Parts: sequence; C-alpha cells; structure tokens
Amino acid sequence: MDFDNMTSEQFHLQFATEEACAEFIYRFKWPHGYFCPRCNHPHAYLTHTRRLPLYECMRCRHQTSLTTGTILEGSRTPLRKWLFAIFLLSRTDQGTNAVELARAIQVTYKTAWLMLLKIRQSLHTANKQTKLTGSVQVNSAVYGRPYNPSVRKHPKEHFLLVGSSINETEKANILKIHFVQPDHTQYRQISRYAVLTFNQLHIDTQTANIECNLGLYSPKRKRPLMKYASLACKWVNQTFHGIGFKYLQFYLDEFCYRYNLTQRQEPIFRRLMNLIFSNTKCKNDFRLSLAS
Repeated sequence: MDFDNMTSEQFHLQFATEEACAEFIYRFKWPHGYFCPRCNHPHAYLTHTRRLPLYECMRCRHQTSLTTGTILEGSRTPLRKWLFAIFLLSRTDQGTNAVELARAIQVTYKTAWLMLLKIRQSLHTANKQTKLTGSVQVNSAVYGRPYNPSVRKHPKEHFLLVGSSINETEKANILKIHFVQPDHTQYRQISRYAVLTFNQLHIDTQTANIECNLGLYSPKRKRPLMKYASLACKWVNQTFHGIGFKYLQFYLDEFCYRYNLTQRQEPIFRRLMNLIFSNTKCKNDFRLSLAS
C-alpha cells in the first residue's frame, strides 16, 4: 500500500475497524511472528475478551499486548484514531497540529496534543540514535525574532546549532537541528559547552573532518546550513503558528526526520510505524522527558 499518496478517505476505508488496525500493528510489532518478550517462546494463548488482543506465553505465562512497551500503552484512545494520527503526522507536505488532529479524530485538544507529543518523543529518540559521519558541517542559526542588531540576545530569539553530513554535491545528506538552551548562550554567542554537547550527541566519535562556523554575522556562504534552519522555522510557524522553547526540540526533530527520510526516498508512514511499535524504549524515554 502506498501510504504516502493515500487520501484520508482511502485510509479510513483500509482501517475501518479495530480488528483491521490490530492486524496491521501486529505485523510491525512481530514481523516474523509472535515471540515472548521475556523468554522468546514462539507460541501464545490468545485472549479476545479484552479491548485489545492479549497474548499469554505458553511457556512462562507472561502476558503482553500489541501496545505493551510502546507510547500507546495505557491509552484508552482507539487504535483507529492512533493510526490516523500517525498517518496525518507523516504527510510530507505539512504534518498536523493538535487543533487539526482533535477535529479529525474527534478527541479533546488535550488528548490530541498528548498523542502528538508522544509520537514526536519517538522521533526525538530516533534522532539521537543516528550520528553524523563523514564530512560534517556545523553552523549557527536563530529561531524566533528576526534580525536583531543589538549585541544582547532578544528574549524571543532562540539559538540553534545545525549540523549535517555533506555529500559530494555539498547538499545536506543527514540533517540535525539542535536547540541551544538559554543558559548555554552569552550575549549573542553560543557557548563552547553547547557546541561540545552537540558534537557528543550528534557526531560520530570517529569523524575527523568537522567544519564549524558559528558566527551569527558571518556571510551566508560560510554558513550554508542556515537555509535548512530557515526552512525548519518556516515549517514550524506555518504548521503550529509559533511555539515556545520548552518543546521546540521535538518539532525540530520532526522536521529533520521528515527531511532525512525524504532525501533517502523512504516512506515516512511505514518508518514511523516501525519506530513506534518496535522500539520499547520510547515509552520510558517519554516519561523521563516529562519528569525533567
């Protein structure tokens, strides 16, 4: 199925029931067939009396469901609504925001916002796992208030570090955009600690060729990655109508995730499904992010 070119109406026809959704999710959670997460036994008793199918291992009696260990665990929202939320967010042209999602799946704004935040947390986790390699370029950029000639940072300015592996055509191959915490800036300068943090989080330790240009007033030709930061900021503002810095990193990660998959011509919806239903770390990472 070509989900990238599928309309909303076609999606609803394909996943008209919870059973159809459960069957689809099963293929992502256990692509090679069921196995017990505790003892790896390949056979289970299946219970249909619950809202979601429950699998009980025939060997150790461990019980698990399709949503165990995922961002959906504990959610009372139907699978159909979760799948449609993932589908809307995976659209390469625009994505979706909480207001649009709440209207589309008929839930409260709070529920829609939390669903999208959980999905973006999965993207945030995936983004940290992929490192920049080869020839790496790092530039500075600004999200928020337009050009400010003062030497002091404006409260609505948020500094960014943009990094990328550059291919032979000098085009960004893998893109990373990192929000610099306000306490890691001094006047209009990004601290060395913020740069080292970026390198540790996003650049492979074996990378030898790293070119950094962080001067906010440097010529654009010396900061070619600024254009990608500009595209990301424009996308955030158009889709979400501007946001605060608390969750800015999640939205930047979503932009980079879309960009990187588009460059590799990989289907976003299927990659998102695989990410959400095969990565059991996402739920725990999400809880940690809310506690911090």
